Amino acid sequence: MSIEIDEYRAGDEVRMGEIAARAFVRFARHGIDYTLPRDRVDEYYSDEVLDYTRRCADGEKDLQVLVARREGQVVGHIIVGIDRQQSQEFQRRWGVVRSLAVDLDCHHRGIGTRLLAAGMDWFRDQRCEYVEVDTDQNNIAAIRMYEAAGFRVIYCGMTLMQELEY
Repeated sequence: MSIEIDEYRAGDEVRMGEIAARAFVRFARHGIDYTLPRDRVDEYYSDEVLDYTRRCADGEKDLQVLVARREGQVVGHIIVGIDRQQSQEFQRRWGVVRSLAVDLDCHHRGIGTRLLAAGMDWFRDQRCEYVEVDTDQNNIAAIRMYEAAGFRVIYCGMTLMQELEY
């Protein structure tokens, strides 16, 4: 399977949104909160990708969207950026992996690892000194991939919720 990694192109966002909705519903915060309507959860993750691709298309300098293609078809993406506030606060160029998703039918083929490597190259080109990524504690495959790339766990949090009745 030949995979190419290149920059986002107009039109990729539809497939990227489908991949994100499918991938994140298994582990991400809104996906595992079953009090939320399922159709809105899918839309939330798809809209998140649409926002990043719009910002990239508008020329936002501190953001990059890269896609993995197999035979011209988008099968994954990584969205990376510079956190301006933390960069200023800590006086270090601060990179953030905003999103990384691979089509569920293409898992365990090294696509995520290749996307991450391409994202890390972008961070190096941007002279980042620090890069962070958030993932769910249950997403063992992602954690292993990030650790294999040199990331280490520095913080685990917990999200609590309560529905209010009126």
